[in-house]
Amino acid sequence: MAPLMKRNPTVVRFGNALLAGSILLAGASCSQDSPRKPEASPPAVTFKPQEMADALHAVIAADREVYARHVFQRLAGAKPANAPEAWETNGAPPLPAHLLRLASESVQQNGAEFHYVLRSLWPINSKDAPETAIEKTGLQYLLDHAGSNYYSGESLGGRRYFTAVYPDRAIVPACIECHNRHPNSPKKDFKLGDLMGGIVVRVPLEF
Repeated sequence: MAPLMKRNPTVVRFGNALLAGSILLAGASCSQDSPRKPEASPPAVTFKPQEMADALHAVIAADREVYARHVFQRLAGAKPANAPEAWETNGAPPLPAHLLRLASESVQQNGAEFHYVLRSLWPINSKDAPETAIEKTGLQYLLDHAGSNYYSGESLGGRRYFTAVYPDRAIVPACIECHNRHPNSPKKDFKLGDLMGGIVVRVPLEF
C-alpha cells in the first residue's frame, strides 16, 4: 500500500474555514425566515392652499384675458357701441363675465372641490355682487392696496375654505365701453387698467 501523504496543518485549517463559510452562506440564502430590509415609505403628498389658489387663478385669469383680447374685443368692433346691453342677443357669444360664470358652474357640476367666482363692488348683474363678508372685505382691500391679493379663511356650509381674492382689471377698451355705457352700471368712469372687480378662488381645507 502506498504511504499516506502528510497533510499541511495550515491548508487543512483554511479548507475547513472555507467549507464552514460556504455552508453558512448556503443556509442563509435558503432560509425562508431571513429578514428583509424594509422598503422606504413614499413621501407624504402635501400642498399649500395659497399655492393651489394661486395656480388655479393663473389659469382662470389667462383664459379670461385671452377671451377678452382675442374674441370679445374683436367682435365688439362689429357691434353698435351704444347698445352693449344687447350684446348677447341674436346668438352673440357670451360676455367675459358671463363666460367665467358658465365655466365655474360647469366645474361645479363635474364635482370639483374648489370653487371660483367673479365679484364686483360695482356689478352690472346683481349676481356678481359680494355675497360674504370675506368677499366684500377682499374687494375693498384690493381697491385700497393696488397690486395686492387678499387671502383669508372662512367657513361656508359647515366646511372650512382658504379664500383668495385677486384683482380683475379692465384690460381691453370693449370692457370699459360696455360698463361705462350700460344703463345698469353703477360706475360709468372706468379707464383702461382700472380695478373692475375681483376673482374669488376657494380651496377646501376639509375633504
